[in-house]
Amino acid sequence: MPTRRTLLAGAATALTGVTRPARAEPAPLSFTLNWFAQAEYGGFYQALADGLYEQAGVNVTIAQGGPQLNSMQLLLAGRTDLILGGCEQALLAAGHGLPVTAIATTTQTYLAGLMTHPDIHDPHDLRGHPILIGTESRSTFWPWLMRTYGYAPSQAGVDTSNLQPFALNPRAALQTLVTSEPYAAKKQGLAFNYFLLADLGYPAYGNMILASQRIVTERRDAVAAFLRATGEGWQRYVWGDGRRGDSAILAANPSMTQGQIDFSRETLRRIKAFGPSGSVLGGMTEDRWTTIHETLVSSGAMADTPDWKKAYTMAFQSALVARVP
Repeated sequence: MPTRRTLLAGAATALTGVTRPARAEPAPLSFTLNWFAQAEYGGFYQALADGLYEQAGVNVTIAQGGPQLNSMQLLLAGRTDLILGGCEQALLAAGHGLPVTAIATTTQTYLAGLMTHPDIHDPHDLRGHPILIGTESRSTFWPWLMRTYGYAPSQAGVDTSNLQPFALNPRAALQTLVTSEPYAAKKQGLAFNYFLLADLGYPAYGNMILASQRIVTERRDAVAAFLRATGEGWQRYVWGDGRRGDSAILAANPSMTQGQIDFSRETLRRIKAFGPSGSVLGGMTEDRWTTIHETLVSSGAMADTPDWKKAYTMAFQSALVARVP
């Protein structure tokens, strides 16, 4: 027999119309990396594993990149909302009128550098030596290296993403990430010197978070929430307990090892890749962007264009609240 309480509940439902619908899930915010899962992306995986994105009300999906994936094309086609890329990519996109903009950085330090054999003590000593670099680097820091150190275009060799050509050629230098290949070289017993491009004066940021103009306009709140949660993710991953982030990386990329992850994270701390204590995680400045633009234009890496400032937006800097301990 219905009770007085159930009768009253039924009456209330009839008066108000229908039962309250369940809260809708937020639309996914897709994020595509520029390589396979590794510690250099640890803050994103930590935020995902710790539920920070979910707590911020953002349904984030992370897709790995790789040598066969053109993430910029995916972004322009609307098949991903955010990508990791270089500030050079953002400036080139602006120069071509493409609707892409950088919304934050990951590291303040550009992580690429040159690995040389032990007899090289100064980058000037590499004149006439083969320097193995990636295809993208030929239109970013390579023109700057040629202008700064007097290298010839013919010195640029092909980087095959392994150490063997470097190990077999005592005159060769190799483009690497300071957080990556030095670990493999040490494991193989290879002696080397290392020149971090940032220490040589190359002013670019590390990996940038790039967005389409459509996402910046239509999903501003979701993007801001993503950036806030990401900052906390980096704080936990680099200076806290990063084990959940490590587990997520290893699950996504079975070829990764815990030893490589530990080396990469320690290197990020050692070189102060995120800036000194108190630095805003992900922060950018107008002055830094001006220096980057001037450097790339003066080196001949790209032409000057009146719309170059469309390469980035400072609209989300207030969302970046996490800081380097």
